[in-house]
Amino acid sequence: MKFHRLVTPVFVAVAASVAAFIAVVFVAAKLQDEATIESEAKVVEQNFIRVHQSLAVLAEDNAWWDEAVENLSVEENVEWIDATIGESVNGIKNIQGVIAIRRDGSLLYSNFVGISSPPHAFLDAGLAELARNYPTPEVEVPHSTSGLMVVEGELIAFGASVVQAAGIREFPQQVIENRHPIIVFLSRLPPEVLAEIGHQTAIEGLKLFKDKPVSDALLPLTGLDGKTAAYVSWETAAPGSKMIRKLILPALILLGLVIVAMVRFVHQANRLVDELKDANHAKSAFLASTSHEIRTPLNAILGFTELISLELYGKVEGTKNKEYLSLIKEAGEHLLSIINDILDISKLEAGRFDIYAEKVDLRHVIDGSVKIIQSQANEKNLELALECEAGSLYSDERIMRQVLINILSNAVKFTPAGGRISLRGTIRGDRYCLVIRDTGVGMSEAELKTALSLFGQVQGEYARSHTGTGLGLPLVSRFMELLGGRFDISSTPGAGTAVRLDFPLYQSKSNPPTP
Repeated sequence: MKFHRLVTPVFVAVAASVAAFIAVVFVAAKLQDEATIESEAKVVEQNFIRVHQSLAVLAEDNAWWDEAVENLSVEENVEWIDATIGESVNGIKNIQGVIAIRRDGSLLYSNFVGISSPPHAFLDAGLAELARNYPTPEVEVPHSTSGLMVVEGELIAFGASVVQAAGIREFPQQVIENRHPIIVFLSRLPPEVLAEIGHQTAIEGLKLFKDKPVSDALLPLTGLDGKTAAYVSWETAAPGSKMIRKLILPALILLGLVIVAMVRFVHQANRLVDELKDANHAKSAFLASTSHEIRTPLNAILGFTELISLELYGKVEGTKNKEYLSLIKEAGEHLLSIINDILDISKLEAGRFDIYAEKVDLRHVIDGSVKIIQSQANEKNLELALECEAGSLYSDERIMRQVLINILSNAVKFTPAGGRISLRGTIRGDRYCLVIRDTGVGMSEAELKTALSLFGQVQGEYARSHTGTGLGLPLVSRFMELLGGRFDISSTPGAGTAVRLDFPLYQSKSNPPTP
């Protein structure tokens, strides 16, 4: 078991979880901040509207009045205007100016306190145009408008209303239908007014800017001409950002605990992997030792069985006795084959399988392997088709032969009577490609995965009648890796199996396969 394969998924999962948590927190904080800014912008906008609408109410109170019609429209009594309407500038808080404008846009009256700009600057800034285009309201019905305007670089709130008869006094029809002047009340928006708005709304740092500032909390103010007159910014509450700042310390503590836990996990996992490696080596050593100890007396049993069968030291009487000897030999050979497989896999896992490189005649190895399984194939009436090019290389002939025998034995074992097994060998570049096909029962993808695992045995009616250790294909795979070759297998249920073995064509002992 490789250590990095054990810990990498854990590290990836932990890192992904931490990253996802941080992303969720930051996204939630950002969304909360954006919602707060949007809410604050609406509050600020409503308060600015409230400021200039209050001026419109004041203008309407002074314009919807029979006395106003008499003294502004009929007589243009400046003394009355100054004493009645102009006095509002001195008596009402946050009113710095009042202007009366004829409907042709000319100035009728003005009174400023605290405003340095001259009256004509206000007319030029849009009030003259407003008077000329002011809609004619219904008779004896008040009408007002309000908004913001920029005069000589200063933001001014205004409220305007057209002079209109209230209906208490009777005027000639001609007077009633005249295009009466408009009265406009003006209010500057100095920092004190902004501070008052901020105090009323609990929004801090309200500031006006002529040019657009760099700020997330920003509201453009539309002027009398429909263009942006100014920008107002403020210090947003930013609850999301505040939450993140409050979470920094707990998050760092939590991250520290995670790091400590991961360090401990790595230490424990490393120790576990070492213990598993030691246990695996001990198991492999035990299997190798045990297999070797079993193989020695088993070879003796097979040897003596062979001697008795040859009747060198006396006749073996009776047909049954000869049959029993044959069964003993077959069972012993089967058991020896199993022990050899276990011994080989144990050596491979323990990393103690030695390779003896020599010049190998490929055709000779293939023919020899086919001869070994020829009798088994004949018993099942299987057709063996051999079409292989000649070739030679430096490799371990013993391992190559064992690979071929394992593949061919499986092909014979799992191909029904009357089937066909073909071998085709060709030289392709720097490799010798050997493809072995059979018309056997085949395997599904899941069964193939099982067959390639150690001690894995495919379950099925046909497979259960042909028992084995489940080491054949795993041994082939590891042997091919050991030889520097490649092993590929494909199978289709009911159609058969195809195995491809690619042997590297090493041409000298300077670059043979090494374990």
